[in-house]
Amino acid sequence: MIGFEMDGAIARITLARDGRRNAMGAAHFHELADIAAAVPREAAVVLLQSGVPGIFSAGADLSEAARLADAPELRAPFRLAIRAAVESLAALPMPLVAAIDGGCHGAAVALMLAADVRVASSDASFAIPPARLGIGYPAEDLARLLAVVGPGQAARLLFTAATIDAHEALRIGLVDVIGDGAAIAAQIAANDAGALVMLKAMLRDPAAPDHAAAFEDSFANPRFRAAAQRYR
Repeated sequence: MIGFEMDGAIARITLARDGRRNAMGAAHFHELADIAAAVPREAAVVLLQSGVPGIFSAGADLSEAARLADAPELRAPFRLAIRAAVESLAALPMPLVAAIDGGCHGAAVALMLAADVRVASSDASFAIPPARLGIGYPAEDLARLLAVVGPGQAARLLFTAATIDAHEALRIGLVDVIGDGAAIAAQIAANDAGALVMLKAMLRDPAAPDHAAAFEDSFANPRFRAAAQRYR
């Protein structure tokens, strides 16, 4: 279900479970985690996208999740499979761009929230429906949602389980831009991969003590040396 390819400096991770609207079971979440962990470190940017027209992902596969009602022993493994996928994406050292085309629901929102830049197509839509189903949502993913949209909008999305369109998602900050995710990934890939990793680390933890030395050392980067020749 999960495709991977290197396109120049862009690592493309593609959700492709046609016929199931990219709904993901435990095995698919683990597959995504393994692929994310194996992204070559020379990649400048990772693009998370759908290979199925009109849908990013329906989230967790409810036909598999339904078994959790009567099988308590499967609940923790299913939860941990989702965690593995989300946290592997979030741990990528290089920028991660999520390109959301069509519906993005439930656990797919958690995957999207692990990205550094979230780009929605004009026909994207978003919903977090666990309240409608009578279940919860992982606390780690709620924390990311809170950080992105704030408590009021997070509560609205969770309590109403309503579907919102791309423009509303942009207004509340759930996505960063409406446009072409692949084009934005290409813009990022045109920059220096080492500088991108350094900048992401600084954004992730601005107070880390080693950032000053990393900033100073960056002036020895061959790319900067080449650029500096134009100003001498």
